[in-house]
Amino acid sequence: MIRSRFSWPSQAVVVLTIAALAPWMNRAAAQEVGLTPLETNEVARGYRAESLKLKPVVNDKSETIGRISDFIFGKDGNIYAVLAVGDFTGLGGQLVAIPYRSLKLDESSSHIVLPGASRNALQKLPVFVSSR
Repeated sequence: MIRSRFSWPSQAVVVLTIAALAPWMNRAAAQEVGLTPLETNEVARGYRAESLKLKPVVNDKSETIGRISDFIFGKDGNIYAVLAVGDFTGLGGQLVAIPYRSLKLDESSSHIVLPGASRNALQKLPVFVSSR
């Protein structure tokens, strides 16, 4: 006869716990994630990343200070805009990353605005180098 390391009362507790939680485990696994109508409308009013790439970025004085080169989606859930500073073709220049939430998309002027920024200040930021 094989003997267990655990006594029958502890085995009974484990079995009863599993039996009590089983109905909820199926519901959690089958839960669907979807967008509510409000979220769907907000997504539809947004911007595609591709449509913002290579667009000039200006400061609040309407001075061109860079171009959007790319976007980075952080593992932490944050989104970063990679700006090309110094070369306004968007293909060169120093690359710097800034939080996307720092940008303001001004629909009336079609500008992407980085309030309070200057080209010199952006050039002093650490150079962005992608590891992927």
